Amino acid sequence: GLKTEVELRRPCTSTCSSNELLGGLLTMDGVSQEDVQRTAGLIQMQQMIQGQKVTMKILGHCFERCIDTPDDQLSYKDQQCIWNCTQRLFDSEQFMVKRLNAAKTRQQQGGM
Repeated sequence: GLKTEVELRRPCTSTCSSNELLGGLLTMDGVSQEDVQRTAGLIQMQQMIQGQKVTMKILGHCFERCIDTPDDQLSYKDQQCIWNCTQRLFDSEQFMVKRLNAAKTRQQQGGM
């Protein structure tokens, strides 16, 4: 029969398969390959949606900052303002992600 107990797995090495990475620390016996692939697809879709939410939040912020009164069309100046604003915010976000990842790596190595 199927075991329903949850077992802890040891952390995988740098040669982990994508299934091992997806499985994380907890796994259950009897999980099919289709379930693993479905879960991977859902995680990827969730990450994409989260990225779109961030993009729309940034765009909305920049639109409010750059556009006083919306009209039928955006002027070149308004388009440039939105473009520059979004680029600055995306660059700042990428900088912060890199910085947080570096701090996390240092902490994991015991050097914080």
